[in-house]
Amino acid sequence: MSFIHSSKFPTYEIDSVQKQDIETWNNLKAGDKKALSFIYTKYFDNLYNYGARIAADGALAEDCIQDLFIELWTKREALSVRNIKYYLYKSLRRKIVYKLAGKARHAETNDLSSFEIELSDKTHFLNQQINIEIQKRLTQLIGTLTTKQKEAIFLIYYDGLSYDEAASIMGLKIKTIYNLIHLAISKLRDQKNTLCLLSISFLLFA
Repeated sequence: MSFIHSSKFPTYEIDSVQKQDIETWNNLKAGDKKALSFIYTKYFDNLYNYGARIAADGALAEDCIQDLFIELWTKREALSVRNIKYYLYKSLRRKIVYKLAGKARHAETNDLSSFEIELSDKTHFLNQQINIEIQKRLTQLIGTLTTKQKEAIFLIYYDGLSYDEAASIMGLKIKTIYNLIHLAISKLRDQKNTLCLLSISFLLFA
């Protein structure tokens, strides 16, 4: 089947999403290609959006996603996955970081050199609510955050992953993730422009 496009797992409570993941994964392990296509269709866009920010290279991100899904199929019987989204994000990040490390000819590291967030990533509705000048200012404010802060915000507030999952994906302690988010939001809230504050609030908590 062609496509164009163990660390410890966080603790989960069984919910409807996880039940669906377990059923889908069991079907995949049984050799159901429809299950693989379902996973690919459901997660490709989000994986690409995340991966392209890690790699700063859309083509590299897409290559790694292809490799990930090929590996998912060929090694399905040996893999034990409880949360598909978390597994895909963590695996994709590891693949991209490994390739970037190889290109730079130095040892693999969890640290990224950059990670950019654009307002359009959240929702078109946000762009309709604030004028161009505020958008520009808000983008500048987000740009002052550290790479790790931006990645943590992206994973938790944009892509809906838990603090535990974000910590595991980024290879950090859960306390570090909480500190990163706290410092990032505090930094944004310290800005004096009230309109920017309202926009930040919408961006992070809508």
